[in-house]
Amino acid sequence: MRLDQLVSENYHKLNENDILIWGYIQRHKKECCSISIEELAKECCISRTTISRFTQKLSFDGFREFKVHLKLEYEQEQTQSEVLLEDVCANYIKCIQLTKESDMREICEKIYSAKRLFVFGTGEVQNAAAQMLKRMFMYTKRFFVELSGKNELMMALEDMGQEDLMIILSLSGESELAVEAAKKLKTRGTYLISITQLSNNTVARLSNKNLYLVTNKLMNIGGRFVETSSPYFNIVELMWVNYLAYLNTK
Repeated sequence: MRLDQLVSENYHKLNENDILIWGYIQRHKKECCSISIEELAKECCISRTTISRFTQKLSFDGFREFKVHLKLEYEQEQTQSEVLLEDVCANYIKCIQLTKESDMREICEKIYSAKRLFVFGTGEVQNAAAQMLKRMFMYTKRFFVELSGKNELMMALEDMGQEDLMIILSLSGESELAVEAAKKLKTRGTYLISITQLSNNTVARLSNKNLYLVTNKLMNIGGRFVETSSPYFNIVELMWVNYLAYLNTK
């Protein structure tokens, strides 16, 4: 069991000095892997006995056993961090490669010829990427209407037709609002481009073209995962670069 879990489970046993010891260890985990009990006592301005009692409250025989556990946990965290970094970088490359290998000509032709252009993001990161897309295409005199919230989206959908184009940015491709929008666009014959995670999701299946992204879960905060976000911006920028190349052929 992790040390923070042990502290949490035995919190009712801990006093003010115990909390002080644990706080110092958390802030100096690397140093505490090799620190002596005398040095730790000096740093925390408490006695050796207090530190021994603290480790016993966490079900260890004493400070030596606690330090072995701490070192193993620290080394494991370092290994996981290195693996995560490698995985994130590999997925950045994979996402860019997937977009590079996608046939963008049809997408560019549709953006060029569409009567009206719309973009909708299902969350904060997706909205930021939608704003970036809107700004970049303005330089090529293609003006996207960025739809914000359910009301704007539903109102716009009622007026869309075969000459229009919509881009939906969604992580899962399964959010209720995104799926509902994709179904309406399908019945109206509106050209739909979706940017979703690499999976067999509903929005991707309903789209005329789908660009896939690969993300990494970085941490869990309050039951919600924080994920990498740059793939959205990479895909949007590569879409725009492809459109610039397309314009040069016109």
